[in-house]
Amino acid sequence: MSRITAASNALLQGFELPEGDKTYVKILDAGLALFIEFGLRRTTMEDVANRAGIGRATAYRRFADKDQLIQVVILREAKRELDSIEHDLKAIDGGLNRLLESFVLAVTRAHAHPLWRRLLTSDSEMILPFFTQKIWQMMAFFRMYLADMLERVKKEEKLSDLSTEFMAELMLRLMQSMLLSPEGVMNPNDEAAVRKVAEECLRPLMKG
Repeated sequence: MSRITAASNALLQGFELPEGDKTYVKILDAGLALFIEFGLRRTTMEDVANRAGIGRATAYRRFADKDQLIQVVILREAKRELDSIEHDLKAIDGGLNRLLESFVLAVTRAHAHPLWRRLLTSDSEMILPFFTQKIWQMMAFFRMYLADMLERVKKEEKLSDLSTEFMAELMLRLMQSMLLSPEGVMNPNDEAAVRKVAEECLRPLMKG
């Protein structure tokens, strides 16, 4: 099982993503568009149903409530971004280089994503409780993904004696901090600043 498959299973645990259900996809697409346009709080399930061109009852047959829809929309976007990062990492030589590049790409692309930008501007008070209480799957997803990458790097290069789980969680918490508090010298909007964190903080730690 690839790390993408294993991590995706962790990411989507508790959610059924029915294959071939075009209505389900239309609801997700409509939800994403409205969340970006109006924010989470101002968007209702009725708005989503109208944008998707379906009845309100049809939307509720697939999603119990708006919170569940929000979670699946965010998780689907995370999976899409990870697929894109995986593709770009193929051009990078060296396991540790790929790992650090994944950190840079994850931070800068998440920060630049239009949904995240909307959350920061109009739903900032919802971000921390939502991500700490309701998106635990995403944390398990990225922790598993990073730990697996670290295990692969260890087979290629000499790394620190710190456990892969510890280093993976450290990277994850650093990403979270940079995204939730973007102001300062480690601004996720500045790729050079993010690379400096990767090279001057993470690389020495990983090398031990």
